Amino acid sequence: SYLCSIDGKVGSYFLNLALINIVPIVEKNALLWVEFVLNDPSDDGLTTDQEYSALMLLEDKFIPQIENELDALYVGRLIHDGKCEFYFYFKESKYEQQIIQQIVDQLVNYKISFGLKDDPNWSVYRESIYPNVYAMQSIRNIQVIMNLEKHGDSLVIERPVEHWCYFKTSEGREKFIATISVKGFEINGQSYHDESENPYCVQLVRMDRVELNNINDVTWTLLELCIENGGEYDGWETPVIRN
Repeated sequence: SYLCSIDGKVGSYFLNLALINIVPIVEKNALLWVEFVLNDPSDDGLTTDQEYSALMLLEDKFIPQIENELDALYVGRLIHDGKCEFYFYFKESKYEQQIIQQIVDQLVNYKISFGLKDDPNWSVYRESIYPNVYAMQSIRNIQVIMNLEKHGDSLVIERPVEHWCYFKTSEGREKFIATISVKGFEINGQSYHDESENPYCVQLVRMDRVELNNINDVTWTLLELCIENGGEYDGWETPVIRN
């Protein structure tokens, strides 16, 4: 799951990331979307805790029915702007509007619509639903934060945060270093890995808080600068700080 911005409003995606390794699935060439209009959205267009729980109960009920009736594959959902959309891929020849209507008619108390899109290349999944490099970095940040929280970390306390960046050329690395040096980062080390596609490594450190919004800003800045200089950002780590 990850948060993103869509037309200036926050969106919350939940999806199967692993499918990116096998798409497009030839025998599932069409996208089915099912949209619920939220009854009581929060101020930012997402769900309240109470309505989220109700939606998940409905999800457990109707998703298996869609999958069974259409031999469909559920790939994810989006909550955004007062709506919740569910996405499935299936073989277009199996589409029967009446069957889907019968399924959604069981789900009382919601205004529901659905539709079909021919998508043999899985373009919607790959280009719209699947996270871009910034959203993917946020997902990785959440994973690190969750691990820190398991150990009792107080995320809002500044501490040394180390980062690793890799570049195709030494010139790219030097340009990157010149840029980040004015942003308060210190160079912990440099190395060369001849077996890597991006062999020129630099290790950075800076005092930072690691709650999600702050560490997202930090890592997105480094990610963008790495890309601009022909490199890749390879993550961060920090000691556990409890008080």
